Amino acid sequence: MSRYRLFIIISLIFISTFFKGVDFSVPVAQAASSLSGRILLQVESHGEAWYVNPLNSRRYYLGRPDDAFKLMRSLGLGINNKDFSTLGGKTSRLAGRILIKVEDSGRAYYFDPSNLRLYYLGRPDDAFRVMRQRGLGITNTDLSKILVATNFNSVSLPITNTVPFISANQKSFVYNFKYSNVAKSISLNLSSSLYNQYTVSPKVLSYQVGHEPANLRDAFYALFLKLKSGDTSILDAINKLKVIAAQNNLSSDETAALVMAWVQYIPYDHVKFDLNPQSNNNPYFPYETLYLDKGVCSDKTFLALSLLRKLGYGAAILDFPDLNHTAVGIQCDLNDSINSSGYCYIETTNYFPVGVIPQTISSGQANNKANEFVDLFNPKNLGRIEILQKTSGLVYHGLSLTKAKVNALKNEENYLNTEKINIDNSAAAIKIKESNLQDLKIQLDNYYNNGQTSLYNSAVINYNNLVNEYNSAAAAYSTRVDSYTRRANIFYQSAKDFYQK
Repeated sequence: MSRYRLFIIISLIFISTFFKGVDFSVPVAQAASSLSGRILLQVESHGEAWYVNPLNSRRYYLGRPDDAFKLMRSLGLGINNKDFSTLGGKTSRLAGRILIKVEDSGRAYYFDPSNLRLYYLGRPDDAFRVMRQRGLGITNTDLSKILVATNFNSVSLPITNTVPFISANQKSFVYNFKYSNVAKSISLNLSSSLYNQYTVSPKVLSYQVGHEPANLRDAFYALFLKLKSGDTSILDAINKLKVIAAQNNLSSDETAALVMAWVQYIPYDHVKFDLNPQSNNNPYFPYETLYLDKGVCSDKTFLALSLLRKLGYGAAILDFPDLNHTAVGIQCDLNDSINSSGYCYIETTNYFPVGVIPQTISSGQANNKANEFVDLFNPKNLGRIEILQKTSGLVYHGLSLTKAKVNALKNEENYLNTEKINIDNSAAAIKIKESNLQDLKIQLDNYYNNGQTSLYNSAVINYNNLVNEYNSAAAAYSTRVDSYTRRANIFYQSAKDFYQK
Protein backbone atom coordinates (compact mmCIF):
# COMPACT_ATOMS: atom_id res chain seq x y z
CA MET A 1 0.00 0.00 0.00
CA SER A 2 1.28 3.39 -0.92
CA ARG A 3 2.14 5.93 1.75
CA TYR A 4 2.00 8.90 -0.56
CA ARG A 5 -0.93 11.12 -1.37
CA LEU A 6 -2.33 10.50 -4.78
CA PHE A 7 -4.77 13.04 -6.22
CA ILE A 8 -6.38 11.04 -9.01
CA ILE A 9 -9.99 10.96 -10.12
CA ILE A 10 -11.05 8.34 -12.61
CA SER A 11 -14.25 8.72 -14.59
CA LEU A 12 -15.64 5.99 -16.84
CA ILE A 13 -18.11 6.56 -19.65
CA PHE A 14 -19.06 3.29 -21.29
CA ILE A 15 -20.45 3.04 -24.82
CA SER A 16 -22.74 0.04 -24.74
CA THR A 17 -21.93 -1.13 -28.28
CA PHE A 18 -18.16 -0.86 -27.90
CA PHE A 19 -17.53 -4.44 -26.77
CA LYS A 20 -20.57 -6.20 -28.21
CA GLY A 21 -19.98 -9.71 -29.41
CA VAL A 22 -16.88 -10.34 -27.32
CA ASP A 23 -16.39 -14.05 -26.70
CA PHE A 24 -14.79 -14.35 -23.30
CA SER A 25 -14.88 -17.87 -21.96
CA VAL A 26 -12.54 -18.61 -19.03
CA PRO A 27 -12.43 -21.75 -16.88
CA VAL A 28 -13.24 -21.14 -13.22
CA ALA A 29 -9.83 -22.31 -12.00
CA GLN A 30 -8.00 -19.97 -14.38
CA ALA A 31 -10.19 -16.90 -14.36
CA ALA A 32 -8.47 -14.82 -11.67
CA SER A 33 -4.89 -15.82 -12.48
CA SER A 34 -5.24 -15.37 -16.24
CA LEU A 35 -6.76 -11.91 -15.76
CA SER A 36 -4.37 -10.73 -13.07
CA GLY A 37 -3.89 -6.98 -13.29
CA ARG A 38 -6.46 -6.48 -16.07
CA ILE A 39 -9.23 -3.88 -16.27
CA LEU A 40 -12.54 -5.62 -17.05
CA LEU A 41 -15.76 -4.15 -18.47
CA GLN A 42 -19.15 -5.84 -17.99
CA VAL A 43 -20.48 -5.93 -21.56
CA GLU A 44 -23.82 -7.51 -20.55
CA SER A 45 -24.60 -4.90 -17.92
CA HIS A 46 -23.92 -1.15 -17.98
CA GLY A 47 -20.21 -1.29 -18.67
CA GLU A 48 -19.19 -1.45 -15.00
CA ALA A 49 -15.40 -1.45 -14.70
CA TRP A 50 -13.36 -3.73 -12.44
CA TYR A 51 -9.67 -4.04 -11.62
CA VAL A 52 -8.18 -7.48 -10.82
CA ASN A 53 -5.53 -6.99 -8.15
CA PRO A 54 -2.44 -9.20 -8.84
CA LEU A 55 -1.69 -9.43 -5.11
CA ASN A 56 -4.83 -11.31 -4.12
CA SER A 57 -6.60 -12.13 -7.45
CA ARG A 58 -9.69 -10.24 -6.26
CA ARG A 59 -11.64 -7.76 -8.37
CA TYR A 60 -12.20 -4.18 -7.24
CA TYR A 61 -15.10 -2.11 -8.53
CA LEU A 62 -14.19 1.17 -10.26
CA GLY A 63 -17.55 2.83 -9.78
CA ARG A 64 -17.78 6.49 -8.89
CA PRO A 65 -14.76 8.83 -9.10
CA ASP A 66 -14.39 8.70 -5.30
CA ASP A 67 -14.31 4.90 -5.42
CA ALA A 68 -11.57 4.96 -8.05
CA PHE A 69 -9.61 7.46 -5.96
CA LYS A 70 -9.69 5.11 -2.95
CA LEU A 71 -8.66 2.19 -5.11
CA MET A 72 -5.62 3.98 -6.52
CA ARG A 73 -4.51 5.26 -3.13
CA SER A 74 -4.95 1.91 -1.39
CA LEU A 75 -3.55 -0.41 -4.04
CA GLY A 76 -0.89 1.81 -5.57
CA LEU A 77 2.69 0.62 -5.13
CA GLY A 78 5.39 3.23 -4.50
CA ILE A 79 8.37 3.01 -6.86
CA ASN A 80 11.47 5.17 -7.21
CA ASN A 81 12.52 6.79 -10.48
CA LYS A 82 15.46 4.42 -11.02
CA ASP A 83 13.35 1.26 -10.77
CA PHE A 84 10.56 2.88 -12.78
CA SER A 85 12.95 3.58 -15.67
CA THR A 86 13.66 -0.17 -16.04
CA LEU A 87 9.99 -1.08 -16.59
CA GLY A 88 8.16 -1.60 -19.84
CA GLY A 89 8.74 -3.84 -22.82
CA LYS A 90 9.65 -6.92 -20.81
CA THR A 91 8.11 -9.40 -18.45
CA SER A 92 7.94 -8.01 -14.92
CA ARG A 93 6.58 -9.11 -11.56
CA LEU A 94 5.01 -5.63 -11.39
CA ALA A 95 2.85 -6.19 -14.47
CA GLY A 96 -0.75 -5.27 -13.72
CA ARG A 97 0.14 -3.06 -10.76
CA ILE A 98 -0.73 0.59 -10.26
CA LEU A 99 2.64 2.26 -9.73
CA ILE A 100 3.20 5.55 -7.93
CA LYS A 101 6.42 7.48 -8.61
CA VAL A 102 7.17 8.60 -5.07
CA GLU A 103 10.07 10.77 -6.21
CA ASP A 104 7.95 12.47 -8.87
CA SER A 105 5.04 14.10 -7.02
CA GLY A 106 3.16 10.82 -6.72
CA ARG A 107 2.46 10.43 -10.46
CA ALA A 108 0.55 7.22 -11.07
CA TYR A 109 0.74 4.75 -13.94
CA TYR A 110 -1.08 1.56 -14.88
CA PHE A 111 1.38 -1.18 -15.95
CA ASP A 112 -0.74 -3.11 -18.47
CA PRO A 113 0.10 -6.86 -18.27
CA SER A 114 -1.23 -7.52 -21.80
CA ASN A 115 1.46 -5.46 -23.53
CA LEU A 116 3.81 -4.46 -20.68
CA ARG A 117 3.33 -0.78 -21.39
CA LEU A 118 2.83 2.04 -18.88
CA TYR A 119 -0.24 4.29 -19.04
CA TYR A 120 -0.37 7.60 -17.19
CA LEU A 121 -3.29 8.10 -14.78
CA GLY A 122 -2.80 11.76 -13.99
CA ARG A 123 -6.00 13.45 -15.19
CA PRO A 124 -9.58 12.20 -15.56
CA ASP A 125 -9.18 12.27 -19.34
CA ASP A 126 -6.06 10.11 -19.10
CA ALA A 127 -7.87 7.60 -16.89
CA PHE A 128 -10.89 7.50 -19.19
CA ARG A 129 -8.66 6.79 -22.17
CA VAL A 130 -6.93 3.95 -20.30
CA MET A 131 -10.27 2.43 -19.28
CA ARG A 132 -11.69 2.71 -22.80
CA GLN A 133 -8.62 1.49 -24.66
CA ARG A 134 -7.23 -1.10 -22.24
CA GLY A 135 -10.47 -2.41 -20.71
CA LEU A 136 -11.32 -5.99 -21.65
CA GLY A 137 -14.95 -6.97 -22.20
CA ILE A 138 -16.27 -9.78 -20.03
CA THR A 139 -19.65 -11.45 -19.57
CA ASN A 140 -21.43 -11.53 -16.23
CA THR A 141 -20.98 -15.30 -16.06
CA ASP A 142 -17.21 -15.14 -16.51
CA LEU A 143 -16.88 -12.14 -14.23
CA SER A 144 -18.64 -14.03 -11.43
CA LYS A 145 -15.75 -16.52 -11.43
CA ILE A 146 -13.50 -13.87 -9.90
CA LEU A 147 -14.07 -13.16 -6.21
CA VAL A 148 -15.02 -9.62 -5.20
CA ALA A 149 -12.79 -7.64 -2.83
CA THR A 150 -14.81 -5.99 -0.10
CA ASN A 151 -12.32 -3.68 1.59
CA PHE A 152 -13.74 -0.46 0.15
CA ASN A 153 -16.60 0.38 2.46
CA SER A 154 -18.03 3.22 0.37
CA VAL A 155 -18.07 1.42 -2.96
CA SER A 156 -21.54 0.70 -4.31
CA LEU A 157 -21.38 -2.69 -6.03
CA PRO A 158 -23.68 -3.45 -8.98
CA ILE A 159 -26.76 -5.38 -7.89
CA THR A 160 -26.10 -8.01 -10.56
CA ASN A 161 -23.14 -9.33 -8.55
CA THR A 162 -23.14 -11.45 -5.44
CA VAL A 163 -20.75 -10.43 -2.64
CA PRO A 164 -19.92 -12.30 0.58
CA PHE A 165 -22.47 -11.57 3.30
CA ILE A 166 -21.34 -9.03 5.87
CA SER A 167 -23.63 -7.53 8.47
CA ALA A 168 -24.98 -4.11 7.55
CA ASN A 169 -23.23 -2.84 10.65
CA GLN A 170 -19.88 -4.24 9.53
CA LYS A 171 -17.46 -3.51 6.75
CA SER A 172 -14.59 -5.65 5.58
CA PHE A 173 -11.08 -4.21 5.24
CA VAL A 174 -8.04 -5.79 3.59
CA TYR A 175 -4.59 -4.65 4.72
CA ASN A 176 -1.59 -5.38 2.52
CA PHE A 177 1.94 -5.24 3.89
CA LYS A 178 5.32 -6.91 3.61
CA TYR A 179 7.46 -8.96 5.95
CA SER A 180 10.93 -10.20 4.96
CA ASN A 181 10.17 -8.30 1.75
CA VAL A 182 7.39 -10.75 0.92
CA ALA A 183 3.82 -9.54 0.38
CA LYS A 184 1.33 -10.44 3.12
CA SER A 185 -2.31 -9.60 3.73
CA ILE A 186 -4.96 -9.85 6.44
CA SER A 187 -8.60 -8.80 6.55
CA LEU A 188 -10.71 -7.48 9.42
CA ASN A 189 -14.44 -6.92 9.79
CA LEU A 190 -15.07 -3.65 11.61
CA SER A 191 -18.30 -2.19 12.93
CA SER A 192 -19.39 1.20 11.64
CA SER A 193 -21.45 1.83 14.78
CA LEU A 194 -18.46 1.03 17.00
CA TYR A 195 -16.33 3.33 14.87
CA ASN A 196 -18.91 6.10 15.36
CA GLN A 197 -18.83 5.53 19.11
CA TYR A 198 -15.08 6.09 19.12
CA THR A 199 -15.31 9.23 16.99
CA VAL A 200 -17.66 10.91 19.47
CA SER A 201 -15.74 9.75 22.56
CA PRO A 202 -13.99 12.48 24.58
CA LYS A 203 -10.47 13.18 23.40
CA VAL A 204 -9.58 15.58 26.19
CA LEU A 205 -8.33 14.81 29.67
CA SER A 206 -10.63 16.02 32.46
CA TYR A 207 -9.73 16.20 36.15
CA GLN A 208 -10.50 18.19 39.26
CA VAL A 209 -8.22 21.02 40.24
CA GLY A 210 -5.93 19.76 42.96
CA HIS A 211 -6.42 16.16 41.85
CA GLU A 212 -4.57 16.26 38.56
CA PRO A 213 -2.68 13.11 37.51
CA ALA A 214 1.00 12.87 38.34
CA ASN A 215 1.82 12.87 34.64
CA LEU A 216 -0.75 14.62 32.47
CA ARG A 217 0.49 13.30 29.14
CA ASP A 218 0.69 9.74 30.44
CA ALA A 219 -2.90 10.01 31.65
CA PHE A 220 -3.97 11.58 28.35
CA TYR A 221 -2.44 8.74 26.34
CA ALA A 222 -4.23 6.23 28.56
CA LEU A 223 -7.54 7.53 27.17
CA PHE A 224 -6.72 6.08 23.75
CA LEU A 225 -5.67 2.66 24.99
CA LYS A 226 -9.01 1.66 26.52
CA LEU A 227 -11.18 -0.59 24.38
CA LYS A 228 -14.94 -0.18 24.23
CA SER A 229 -17.27 -3.07 24.89
CA GLY A 230 -17.46 -5.27 21.82
CA ASP A 231 -14.14 -4.09 20.37
CA THR A 232 -12.21 -7.24 19.48
CA SER A 233 -10.17 -5.63 16.69
CA ILE A 234 -6.80 -5.94 18.45
CA LEU A 235 -7.34 -9.58 19.33
CA ASP A 236 -8.72 -10.36 15.86
CA ALA A 237 -5.70 -8.76 14.20
CA ILE A 238 -3.27 -10.59 16.47
CA ASN A 239 -4.96 -13.93 15.77
CA LYS A 240 -4.80 -13.45 12.01
CA LEU A 241 -1.19 -12.30 12.13
CA LYS A 242 -0.32 -15.30 14.29
CA VAL A 243 -1.69 -17.55 11.55
CA ILE A 244 0.80 -16.00 9.12
CA ALA A 245 3.54 -16.39 11.74
CA ALA A 246 2.71 -20.07 12.19
CA GLN A 247 2.65 -20.67 8.44
CA ASN A 248 6.15 -19.22 8.23
CA ASN A 249 7.50 -20.85 11.42
CA LEU A 250 8.26 -17.48 12.99
CA SER A 251 9.65 -17.16 16.50
CA SER A 252 8.02 -14.96 19.14
CA ASP A 253 10.36 -12.05 18.32
CA GLU A 254 9.83 -12.51 14.59
CA THR A 255 6.08 -12.48 15.17
CA ALA A 256 6.41 -9.16 17.00
CA ALA A 257 8.36 -7.78 14.03
CA LEU A 258 5.66 -9.09 11.67
CA VAL A 259 2.94 -7.35 13.67
CA MET A 260 4.89 -4.09 13.70
CA ALA A 261 5.46 -4.31 9.94
CA TRP A 262 1.68 -4.51 9.50
CA VAL A 263 1.26 -1.28 11.48
CA GLN A 264 4.09 0.41 9.59
CA TYR A 265 2.41 -0.29 6.25
CA ILE A 266 -0.84 1.37 7.25
CA PRO A 267 -0.73 4.59 5.16
CA TYR A 268 0.56 7.74 6.80
CA ASP A 269 -2.13 10.45 6.90
CA HIS A 270 -0.36 13.36 5.20
CA VAL A 271 -3.58 15.35 4.91
CA LYS A 272 -4.16 15.19 8.65
CA PHE A 273 -0.57 16.23 9.34
CA ASP A 274 -0.72 19.14 6.89
CA LEU A 275 -3.84 20.52 8.57
CA ASN A 276 -1.86 21.18 11.74
CA PRO A 277 1.76 19.99 11.63
CA GLN A 278 2.61 21.33 15.08
CA SER A 279 -0.05 19.45 17.03
CA ASN A 280 -2.52 16.62 16.68
CA ASN A 281 -5.88 18.02 17.71
CA ASN A 282 -7.74 14.86 16.76
CA PRO A 283 -5.86 11.75 17.93
CA TYR A 284 -7.31 8.48 16.69
CA PHE A 285 -8.24 5.54 18.83
CA PRO A 286 -6.69 2.35 17.41
CA TYR A 287 -10.13 1.35 16.09
CA GLU A 288 -10.35 4.63 14.16
CA THR A 289 -6.91 4.09 12.66
CA LEU A 290 -7.93 0.62 11.50
CA TYR A 291 -11.30 1.79 10.19
CA LEU A 292 -9.84 4.77 8.31
CA ASP A 293 -6.76 2.75 7.29
CA LYS A 294 -4.49 5.72 7.96
CA GLY A 295 -2.99 7.78 10.77
CA VAL A 296 -0.13 9.98 11.92
CA CYS A 297 2.65 8.96 14.29
CA SER A 298 0.60 9.12 17.52
CA ASP A 299 -2.36 7.24 16.00
CA LYS A 300 -0.20 4.41 14.70
CA THR A 301 1.79 4.33 17.94
CA PHE A 302 -1.38 3.81 20.01
CA LEU A 303 -2.26 0.91 17.72
CA ALA A 304 1.25 -0.57 17.86
CA LEU A 305 1.36 -0.32 21.66
CA SER A 306 -2.00 -2.09 22.00
CA LEU A 307 -0.82 -4.90 19.72
CA LEU A 308 2.49 -5.40 21.53
CA ARG A 309 0.71 -5.61 24.86
CA LYS A 310 -1.72 -8.16 23.44
CA LEU A 311 1.29 -10.20 22.30
CA GLY A 312 2.56 -10.10 25.88
CA TYR A 313 5.56 -7.83 25.33
CA GLY A 314 6.52 -5.01 27.62
CA ALA A 315 5.93 -1.77 25.74
CA ALA A 316 5.92 2.00 26.08
CA ILE A 317 5.32 5.23 24.17
CA LEU A 318 8.48 7.10 23.18
CA ASP A 319 7.88 10.85 22.89
CA PHE A 320 10.33 13.25 21.23
CA PRO A 321 9.10 16.78 22.01
CA ASP A 322 11.84 18.54 20.01
CA LEU A 323 10.57 16.88 16.83
CA ASN A 324 6.91 16.62 17.80
CA HIS A 325 7.26 12.91 17.03
CA THR A 326 6.08 9.73 18.72
CA ALA A 327 7.16 6.11 18.37
CA VAL A 328 6.55 2.86 20.22
CA GLY A 329 9.07 1.08 22.39
CA ILE A 330 9.34 -2.65 22.92
CA GLN A 331 10.97 -4.04 26.05
CA CYS A 332 14.40 -5.34 25.07
CA ASP A 333 17.88 -6.13 26.37
CA LEU A 334 19.18 -3.16 28.33
CA ASN A 335 22.39 -2.86 26.28
CA ASP A 336 20.36 -2.60 23.07
CA SER A 337 17.73 -0.19 24.39
CA ILE A 338 17.45 3.49 23.54
CA ASN A 339 19.19 5.65 26.15
CA SER A 340 19.49 2.55 28.38
CA SER A 341 15.75 2.79 29.01
CA GLY A 342 14.99 -0.90 28.63
CA TYR A 343 12.92 -0.22 25.48
CA CYS A 344 13.98 -0.53 21.84
CA TYR A 345 12.75 2.01 19.31
CA ILE A 346 10.12 1.04 16.71
CA GLU A 347 9.17 3.57 14.04
CA THR A 348 5.49 3.41 13.09
CA THR A 349 5.15 5.95 10.24
CA ASN A 350 7.22 3.98 7.73
CA TYR A 351 8.87 0.59 7.50
CA PHE A 352 12.01 0.16 9.60
CA PRO A 353 13.34 -3.03 11.21
CA VAL A 354 12.69 -3.18 14.96
CA GLY A 355 15.29 -1.10 16.80
CA VAL A 356 16.42 0.93 13.78
CA ILE A 357 16.15 4.69 14.37
CA PRO A 358 15.36 6.97 11.39
CA GLN A 359 17.91 9.66 10.75
CA THR A 360 15.50 12.06 9.04
CA ILE A 361 11.82 12.84 9.54
CA SER A 362 9.99 15.14 7.14
CA SER A 363 6.32 16.19 7.22
CA GLY A 364 5.85 13.92 10.22
CA GLN A 365 6.97 10.73 8.44
CA ALA A 366 10.32 9.00 8.89
CA ASN A 367 12.37 8.53 5.74
CA ASN A 368 13.96 5.18 4.98
CA LYS A 369 16.70 5.03 2.38
CA ALA A 370 17.97 1.77 0.93
CA ASN A 371 21.58 2.96 1.13
CA GLU A 372 21.50 4.32 4.70
CA PHE A 373 23.50 2.26 7.21
CA VAL A 374 25.16 4.90 9.39
CA ASP A 375 24.01 5.75 12.94
CA LEU A 376 20.97 3.49 12.65
CA PHE A 377 20.88 2.92 16.40
CA ASN A 378 21.88 6.44 17.45
CA PRO A 379 19.02 8.61 18.80
CA LYS A 380 21.01 11.87 18.70
CA ASN A 381 18.88 13.37 15.89
CA LEU A 382 15.66 12.78 17.83
CA GLY A 383 16.44 15.23 20.63
CA ARG A 384 14.90 14.85 24.07
CA ILE A 385 13.07 11.63 24.88
CA GLU A 386 10.21 11.04 27.28
CA ILE A 387 8.99 7.50 27.98
CA LEU A 388 5.35 7.06 28.94
CA GLN A 389 2.80 4.27 29.41
CA LYS A 390 5.50 1.81 30.49
CA THR A 391 4.54 -1.84 30.91
CA SER A 392 6.63 -4.95 31.51
CA GLY A 393 6.34 -8.31 29.84
CA LEU A 394 8.18 -10.40 27.26
CA VAL A 395 11.60 -9.08 26.28
CA TYR A 396 12.57 -8.69 22.64
CA HIS A 397 16.00 -10.18 21.89
CA GLY A 398 16.20 -9.71 18.13
CA LEU A 399 18.13 -6.45 17.96
CA SER A 400 21.55 -8.11 18.20
CA LEU A 401 20.82 -9.94 14.93
CA THR A 402 19.71 -6.71 13.27
CA LYS A 403 22.89 -4.96 14.44
CA ALA A 404 24.99 -7.82 13.06
CA LYS A 405 23.18 -7.51 9.72
CA VAL A 406 23.78 -3.76 9.64
CA ASN A 407 27.48 -4.23 10.45
CA ALA A 408 27.77 -6.78 7.65
CA LEU A 409 26.11 -4.38 5.22
CA LYS A 410 28.35 -1.51 6.33
CA ASN A 411 31.49 -3.66 5.96
CA GLU A 412 30.41 -4.80 2.52
CA GLU A 413 29.63 -1.24 1.50
CA ASN A 414 33.08 -0.11 2.69
CA TYR A 415 34.71 -2.98 0.79
CA LEU A 416 32.83 -2.09 -2.38
CA ASN A 417 33.77 1.58 -2.08
CA THR A 418 37.44 0.68 -1.63
CA GLU A 419 37.33 -1.90 -4.42
CA LYS A 420 35.74 0.67 -6.74
CA ILE A 421 38.73 2.95 -6.16
CA ASN A 422 41.14 0.07 -6.82
CA ILE A 423 39.30 -0.85 -10.01
CA ASP A 424 39.41 2.74 -11.20
CA ASN A 425 43.16 2.84 -10.51
CA SER A 426 43.62 -0.43 -12.42
CA ALA A 427 41.65 0.98 -15.33
CA ALA A 428 43.88 4.06 -15.35
CA ALA A 429 47.02 1.89 -15.31
CA ILE A 430 45.71 -0.17 -18.21
CA LYS A 431 45.02 3.02 -20.14
CA ILE A 432 48.68 4.02 -19.68
CA LYS A 433 49.83 0.60 -20.93
CA GLU A 434 47.53 0.93 -23.91
CA SER A 435 48.93 4.38 -24.71
CA ASN A 436 52.50 3.07 -24.45
CA LEU A 437 51.66 0.24 -26.82
CA GLN A 438 50.21 2.65 -29.33
CA ASP A 439 53.32 4.84 -29.17
CA LEU A 440 55.59 1.81 -29.59
CA LYS A 441 53.50 0.59 -32.53
CA ILE A 442 54.00 3.92 -34.28
CA GLN A 443 57.73 3.63 -33.66
CA LEU A 444 57.76 0.05 -35.02
CA ASP A 445 55.98 1.17 -38.17
CA ASN A 446 58.56 3.93 -38.66
CA TYR A 447 61.47 1.46 -38.24
CA TYR A 448 59.84 -0.92 -40.68
CA ASN A 449 59.03 1.72 -43.28
CA ASN A 450 62.59 3.16 -43.08
CA GLY A 451 64.22 -0.26 -43.40
CA GLN A 452 65.80 -0.05 -39.93
CA THR A 453 65.69 -3.82 -39.48
CA SER A 454 67.93 -4.08 -36.41
CA LEU A 455 66.06 -1.44 -34.48
CA TYR A 456 62.75 -2.93 -35.60
CA ASN A 457 63.63 -6.44 -34.40
CA SER A 458 64.80 -5.12 -31.04
CA ALA A 459 61.65 -3.04 -30.58
CA VAL A 460 59.39 -5.96 -31.54
CA ILE A 461 60.67 -7.96 -28.58
CA ASN A 462 59.89 -5.06 -26.25
CA TYR A 463 56.49 -4.58 -27.90
CA ASN A 464 55.54 -8.23 -27.46
CA ASN A 465 56.53 -8.11 -23.79
CA LEU A 466 54.34 -5.05 -23.30
CA VAL A 467 51.44 -6.76 -25.10
CA ASN A 468 51.71 -9.73 -22.75
CA GLU A 469 51.74 -7.40 -19.74
CA TYR A 470 48.76 -5.52 -21.11
CA ASN A 471 46.75 -8.70 -21.77
CA SER A 472 47.55 -10.05 -18.31
CA ALA A 473 46.50 -6.77 -16.67
CA ALA A 474 43.32 -6.58 -18.77
CA ALA A 475 42.37 -10.16 -17.86
CA ALA A 476 42.94 -9.48 -14.16
CA TYR A 477 40.93 -6.26 -14.46
CA SER A 478 38.03 -8.06 -16.13
CA THR A 479 38.00 -10.75 -13.43
CA ARG A 480 38.07 -8.10 -10.73
CA VAL A 481 35.22 -6.16 -12.32
CA ASP A 482 33.10 -9.31 -12.62
CA SER A 483 33.68 -10.14 -8.96
CA TYR A 484 32.89 -6.57 -7.94
CA THR A 485 29.69 -6.56 -10.00
CA ARG A 486 28.45 -9.80 -8.46
CA ARG A 487 29.11 -8.60 -4.92
CA ALA A 488 27.64 -5.17 -5.66
CA ASN A 489 24.42 -6.72 -6.99
CA ILE A 490 24.11 -8.91 -3.91
CA PHE A 491 24.75 -5.92 -1.67
CA TYR A 492 22.19 -3.69 -3.39
CA GLN A 493 19.55 -6.41 -3.16
CA SER A 494 20.38 -7.00 0.51
CA ALA A 495 20.13 -3.25 1.15
CA LYS A 496 16.73 -3.14 -0.53
CA ASP A 497 15.55 -6.17 1.42
CA PHE A 498 16.65 -4.54 4.69
CA TYR A 499 14.25 -1.66 4.08
CA GLN A 500 11.79 -3.79 2.08
CA LYS A 501 12.16 -1.66 -1.02
